[in-house]
Amino acid sequence: MLYDVVRAAEAVQKGARKFQDIAQYIGKVRRQGRYYRRAAEILGLITNYQNYAELTPFGERLLSASSQEQKVLLLKAVLNAQLFQRMIPFLEMHPEGVTRAELEKFMVEVTEPVGPTMMPRRVSTVLSWLETLGALRDFSGRYILADEALESLPLLEFRVTEPLMPKSTELKEYETVQERTDTAASTIQVMRDQAKVERANQAHNYLVNLVAARLRRAGALPRCSQVIDLAALVNNRPHIFEMKSMTPDNARSQIRLGLSQLYEYRYLQNLSEAALVLVVEIPLPQEILWMQHYLEEDRQVRLVWDGNDQLYASPKTREELPFLW
Repeated sequence: MLYDVVRAAEAVQKGARKFQDIAQYIGKVRRQGRYYRRAAEILGLITNYQNYAELTPFGERLLSASSQEQKVLLLKAVLNAQLFQRMIPFLEMHPEGVTRAELEKFMVEVTEPVGPTMMPRRVSTVLSWLETLGALRDFSGRYILADEALESLPLLEFRVTEPLMPKSTELKEYETVQERTDTAASTIQVMRDQAKVERANQAHNYLVNLVAARLRRAGALPRCSQVIDLAALVNNRPHIFEMKSMTPDNARSQIRLGLSQLYEYRYLQNLSEAALVLVVEIPLPQEILWMQHYLEEDRQVRLVWDGNDQLYASPKTREELPFLW
């Protein structure tokens, strides 16, 4: 089923524009042409306006990729869709697996209302796509996340408006994050621009990858958004990380910036109980060593720094974050 969606994009690449033409190319009835065109839109492979479809740059990239690379790109595209982004934390909450009935109940609670026959079809699609990509396994009727497939993605990237680590399956929690991010839209745009600049820095990306690898080793799923560098659920507690490249000259301003960002992220994500971790490129310069005590004792933010390709921290931070060592 998923690869028929890819073939729908292939049809558009070869000149099919209307859903009727797409259906003919993939060997489906006309009604299914609409379905597969819409699925290709959801995955970002094509755009459609007034029954005129065109391939996106991402669609071009996927169709020209090797079979292995195509599978990784498809997994990334699937997990970028809102419904799947809500499913991942739900499955993460249930390491013992969930039944089809439990999954259907969850989807009813966190998606827009649909007809009684639509939800079972939607569940079938979700299960089929994730199983095809190896991200989901069926153990005696219980569906479990397959971590090895997700490891092909360095980070799971979530939308800014989505809860990265929801505490429950209630729609209200999703609505709260949506409301907060909508209200802060202009500030979030500034955050996005700032994040783009920071992520162009090699030292910044190195810190993200270093910590993400430690999280995966601890069995956690590292994730990010366009503004949040890194987050993960560890031992049932959400953790939010902010990485900062740093020099002795800008250390104080970078520490202050990282601190404010962590507080803002925790508020926007509605995660008052989240542990906040600031990871910096170098040890604090002598003249601002006092800021470590300020961060950890007064602000309850754990400070971690790199040195010789290893992570360092105070004894208390090492005790609170043992999975990083």
